[in-house]
Amino acid sequence: MRKRKRARFLLAAALVIVMSNFLLNQNVTQTRHRISSPRIPKEFDGFVIVQISDLHSASNKGFCNRILEKVESLRPDLIVLTGDLVDSAVYAKEAALIDKGRQEGYPGQATAEFTRALTGMAPVYYVYGNHEMILLDDPKNNFFKVSLEEMGVRIANNEVFLLQEGDAAIQLAGIQDPATLYKDPVLADSGSNTRERTRAMLEHLAADIDLRIFTILVAHRPEYIDLYADSAIDLVLAGHAHGGQVRLPFMREGLYAPNQGFLPHYTNGLYRKGPTAMVVSRGLGNSVFPLRILNRPELAIIELTNIPSDDIL
Repeated sequence: MRKRKRARFLLAAALVIVMSNFLLNQNVTQTRHRISSPRIPKEFDGFVIVQISDLHSASNKGFCNRILEKVESLRPDLIVLTGDLVDSAVYAKEAALIDKGRQEGYPGQATAEFTRALTGMAPVYYVYGNHEMILLDDPKNNFFKVSLEEMGVRIANNEVFLLQEGDAAIQLAGIQDPATLYKDPVLADSGSNTRERTRAMLEHLAADIDLRIFTILVAHRPEYIDLYADSAIDLVLAGHAHGGQVRLPFMREGLYAPNQGFLPHYTNGLYRKGPTAMVVSRGLGNSVFPLRILNRPELAIIELTNIPSDDIL
């Protein structure tokens, strides 16, 4: 009898834990970072950036609508998408269903419509993560990419943009994920090592970056922070690590992150390397491993200021 009671108790406890974690996975948290630097012009004091990362083709409309409501309430000046907006497996499944006539539209259409709503709130800049690099190998004919461009999303792969407020300016640069650079005509010969490919992209951007101006780099991978610091980047916004996927109490980094392996170093929050600050978003969706554990989906909110604070660069 005692064994049965104990088994029932353990089963009930397990169900409570599973349900609680399921609810956590459906509730987005907001993490705020106040970045202060004398290099930030006073015209950009209070400039708000919302970072959306690793949505992975989230299909739950209620979940996506809650994200949109939160973003709208923040009244951002800028929205950045730091990769894996779509998920390669979901995208491929949608493409197969469309080919068979069992689904209308184009692969990634629901995610594109989610992004369209963002463009009504602030300018949107987007760099590819590893999932986009798998998929978007024919950019001129890719309906997902074309639809984003038509709605005004700036594809920031290996590009530098000037953001202006009055007579003042800061820079936004972007690099795509280095997983499959053979698809990039500029960087096709940069080798097979993702670290060297990242270095090649940063060197490619260097000619267009004005080092006198505060510079934000939008990237997918956080593990190359030393390369970003060597390039004199002021602030990096990255994702990809999914917050370490499984997080335990009193454990900042989580258990595992793509391309960092077990016990990763860069999964969540604010980091520093020399003159460079880096914000890593835990992201919003899931990919191969379908569940986060004690690891709520996250919107990262970055406020720029030239007023000295604890987060001074």
